[in-house]
Amino acid sequence: MRSFSSRSAGPPRPPAAEAPAVPGVIESWESPFSPRNLLRWLITAGPKILAILFGMWVPTWILLFLSSRAVAEIARGSRRGTQEERENRAKPLVGVFQNAMRVVIISGCIIIMVLPLFGIPIEPILGGAAVVGLAVAFGSQRLIRVSFHGFVILLENQYGVNDVVRVAGIAGLVEGISLRMTVLRDIEGTVHFIPNGEITTVSNLTHGWSRAVFDIGVAYKEDVDRVIEVLTALAKDLRADPKFGPLILEDPTMLGLDAMADSAVIIRFFFKTRPLKQWEVKRELLRRIKKEFDRLGIEIPFPHRTIYHHSDRRERGPEEMRGSPPPTPD
Repeated sequence: MRSFSSRSAGPPRPPAAEAPAVPGVIESWESPFSPRNLLRWLITAGPKILAILFGMWVPTWILLFLSSRAVAEIARGSRRGTQEERENRAKPLVGVFQNAMRVVIISGCIIIMVLPLFGIPIEPILGGAAVVGLAVAFGSQRLIRVSFHGFVILLENQYGVNDVVRVAGIAGLVEGISLRMTVLRDIEGTVHFIPNGEITTVSNLTHGWSRAVFDIGVAYKEDVDRVIEVLTALAKDLRADPKFGPLILEDPTMLGLDAMADSAVIIRFFFKTRPLKQWEVKRELLRRIKKEFDRLGIEIPFPHRTIYHHSDRRERGPEEMRGSPPPTPD
């Protein structure tokens, strides 16, 4: 029988000089950041991550679609203002629910599905989130109260974007409203950020419709009935105007003589207009009133004082004559 040496059995061994390099190769294979392991992880976990991202995108898209439909339904169910104005009022309320659902979807997918693929345990994260949420709930009671006030404002539709309101002593156009604060821009262009928790009284100047009120002062010598006829005719002409007529909802309401001031008598009447159009209607009618009064000679008084001076000495009393120079002989 032919004998084989132990060295002839199996592949040849590497030289003794290359033996120290074997532990380094093993460590590179065991490292999770090695190209070989990263490629293997992408092959196994990559499709799952893509599926999770797709699963996040689908409900988010559905949420956006349902939000737009909800805005249209809420606007259709309301009777205040035009379709665009009703949609502007409904968008903040729908946006609150949309942002909340988006946070729930994204955070839920990332914490529950994505983190385990990276080998990160989610049990401590969920437990810590519960503890942090409880601490925040106790420590941010004011924020919760402010957010609740904002939710009530949106739910009751007290005002919305593009409404002109007066809140916390500030009047302006509503540029934004959220659960936490209301953003107003006044006539000078200054932006005011008002926390909803500080709002106790809301005065909405454009809720459903608006009113242009006129207080016209004329001199005491003028015939009040004639002035009322002139004002009524001007108001009806404006109501029939093709440009300003669509902005006015009803014929003018003449209240008549409303007050007797120091230098004038005040005649009051008003128009019912579309929201935000009362100032445009008022400016145009005041312009027409001024031109018509000038044409007819109706005096628009201004504050003044009349001083009566008696120059006839024979009408003055003895005390008034004292100290006066003697009369000159004729």
